[in-house]
Amino acid sequence: MAHSTALSVNVLTNSFSIDQLPVKDYYQYDGESFPILPFVIHKLQISVAPTIFHPRGVYDGNRLLYLSHRLQLPGGGNGRFIVRLGNDATAVGSPGVFEVLISKTASDIIRPTDLNALITTGQVANYRTATATNLLQLLIRQSSNQNFPTNNGRAYFSPAGKRSIPNTGIELWHGYYQSVRPTIGRMLVTIDTSMAAVYESGGLLDVALSVLGARSVRDLRLPQERDPNFRKLQAHFKNRLIKTQTTGDRTKTIHAIVCGPIGRYPFTNSDGVPTTISDHFRRAHNIALKYPDSFGVRISGSNAPFAVVIPAELCTVLPGQLYKKRLPPAAMDSAVDFATLKPQDRLHVIAGGSSGLPSPIHGYNSSEFIHDAGMRINPQPMSLQARILAPPNMQFRTPQRRLPRNGAWNVLDQTFRKAKDMAVWGAVSLERSLGPQAGAMMDALVTCCRNLGMLSASAEGDPASPEKALNTVVQQIQQKHRSTVKIDMIIVILPSKAEDTRNRVKFWGDVTHGIRTSCLREDKLRRALNQYFQKNDSQYFNNCAIKLNARLGGQYALPETRILSGLQKEGPFMILGMDVSHPGPGTNRPSIASLVWSWDPDATSYIAYSQVQAPRTEIIDGLEKMAKAAILEFGNVNTPPNRIIVFRDGVSEGEVESVRTAEIAAIQGACARLWKEKRLTIPLPKITFIVVVKRHHVVFFPNPNDNNRASDGKTGNCQAGLLVDALSSPLALSFHLQSHAPIKGTARPGQYSVLLDEVFDDRIADVQQLSFELCHVYAKATRSISIPAPVYFCARAKFHVDPADMDFDASTNASGSEEFDIAYWRNAYRPVSTAFNFDKSMYFL
Repeated sequence: MAHSTALSVNVLTNSFSIDQLPVKDYYQYDGESFPILPFVIHKLQISVAPTIFHPRGVYDGNRLLYLSHRLQLPGGGNGRFIVRLGNDATAVGSPGVFEVLISKTASDIIRPTDLNALITTGQVANYRTATATNLLQLLIRQSSNQNFPTNNGRAYFSPAGKRSIPNTGIELWHGYYQSVRPTIGRMLVTIDTSMAAVYESGGLLDVALSVLGARSVRDLRLPQERDPNFRKLQAHFKNRLIKTQTTGDRTKTIHAIVCGPIGRYPFTNSDGVPTTISDHFRRAHNIALKYPDSFGVRISGSNAPFAVVIPAELCTVLPGQLYKKRLPPAAMDSAVDFATLKPQDRLHVIAGGSSGLPSPIHGYNSSEFIHDAGMRINPQPMSLQARILAPPNMQFRTPQRRLPRNGAWNVLDQTFRKAKDMAVWGAVSLERSLGPQAGAMMDALVTCCRNLGMLSASAEGDPASPEKALNTVVQQIQQKHRSTVKIDMIIVILPSKAEDTRNRVKFWGDVTHGIRTSCLREDKLRRALNQYFQKNDSQYFNNCAIKLNARLGGQYALPETRILSGLQKEGPFMILGMDVSHPGPGTNRPSIASLVWSWDPDATSYIAYSQVQAPRTEIIDGLEKMAKAAILEFGNVNTPPNRIIVFRDGVSEGEVESVRTAEIAAIQGACARLWKEKRLTIPLPKITFIVVVKRHHVVFFPNPNDNNRASDGKTGNCQAGLLVDALSSPLALSFHLQSHAPIKGTARPGQYSVLLDEVFDDRIADVQQLSFELCHVYAKATRSISIPAPVYFCARAKFHVDPADMDFDASTNASGSEEFDIAYWRNAYRPVSTAFNFDKSMYFL
């Protein structure tokens, strides 16, 4: 069993105490002319009407302005102001001239003291406390966002220490995230390092060469719109802001790329005389084009009376334009490396150490907005009491137990607890450069499978295109055995970067044929093969065997748990994992709702359901129907559950209440409906509903003043099992649990909020222990993971759409319409194959 004792330690966090809340009340103003760029509001307050706007107010970047005094507006209840960004006396509506109408809203006075009731008594959040919290957010962010125009509201970024990603036209910039959140007894400011992808700036031709990975301007002629390079540049540069040699300081927008040779682009000048781009710029601007065969850009809108086209060589891409799309796969490794910091380095720059970009902690005490509010923010990172939970022993088939060390263990010299036969299988190599090495790799894997208690057969394969090769190996297996033989697995060796190919393989296996597949990357296999023959190191192949065994329904080890074991003794129980994954920015794709449920007594085996729903909708649509089906299936395998424990991922703080209201009611409704239909007389199941979030910014560090007792002694992170109660929310039972040990970088804990607890009666220690135990049952890992396994299992949704029909991650709707067609996607979203009862296995691992 797991050790019952927990080590008490002291840790530091990247949160800072607000020692004094604002002492002033605030008034809210609106404007018909909003939204307006923040620098327009800035100039309005410091140059156009500095007497009226003193002290200056904070602007939310959309339509609301907050001030600590009532404005004495020229019109009484409202005021109209003209803001000119230049010195020319041009009319309203001209470029750089804005008319701003400001009026007092009907909103109540915002009193930050309303937050005292929230943090001291746990009063339910309401409109007043939400507005006061939002005001604090604006107060702490206003100065930094004003000084660093490249920001997304929550974080600001600087080119200091930037890194260009080759062949993408994208740069990576460092930045800082800052946010206010309530805890019991105080409000906190959380500061974290951040990173942004930014469009590369500079001469447009130079950036275009970078996007295409080309060296010569000759590659930029782009004579046809169907040219792949033309489409790539069109997607990259559309809507980018530029300046040109002929428009001075005016900023222009690229509306489209124009094919080359741009010098011979024909048009009619203002005198009605036909001419070309080259002749026009020579005569009108005394500019001789150096690259007349290259492309151009159209800076006029599609409804303009005539097209305004500028040669690309005369254009400069402005810096600091955020790249809001999903990063291309080739950029992911660079982005992870750029953003990764060792714990001690991360804490150093957060707390104000030199990093090339000043931490916001430096500016709080000098911020005019914070000073006017009367706020005080402690500049020292908070020190907190914490505990390190003892890990459960891992039980293999052999009597020997393995006690995890800092969240990790291995299977060397062990035998799987429940090994599954892999008697009929094949292998496909889609990496031609491997040659005979592919067979050697399979032989090494076969040996490891046998040593660990799994049976295996010879590998068959054909290094061809995915579907053709997969179909060929199926035919070979059927000829070798018999046509009706059940194929347990097909192992596919992929090139090192082949995400699209992997998607096709998984669709072929999961949806079309109902055959389990396991994809291995050739670069990792090469390294593993060298280690296997040179050092007799089979760790990689052992890990592969673990995954294969899990997909077949096996189990390599079982954690000896206290809470899960106790639940077993009290009757059948279910663990549900739920998540909604959303499409990337700028994509017109559906969100995917996923639900997995445990069906075995140990809560280690799960069945998965998923469906599409309207994009960026957080509440799971049709959850009652999904939950009812899961509970019914559980009852068919076992008996009806008397307890259901839900782990819900991906909920932002602003959506917790709506999830609490809608999704708990949906699960309760599913139980009530099913009990009524089946005429069950046993009590309805008790429900515990836990939200677990990984995408947040609270992190913890070993405290040197505590002799670093929390440290793992290797990476500088806190040990796996770190439990922190001290940052609990006043809105729900909550805690932070860092259950894993990262290989590099700084560990990010899971943030747990208990929205309903009928199973444990609000015994938070039992919820914490259960959460930690479920981080040790991830079927394909020999280490504890960062959030409970049921949540991790909510994945693989994109493999349900045929890659041959559409690009699931593309940025335009496949139907060509800007309106979202959910019926179209529901038709395209294919169910898992029912061959061999395939949907009842953990195919999604």
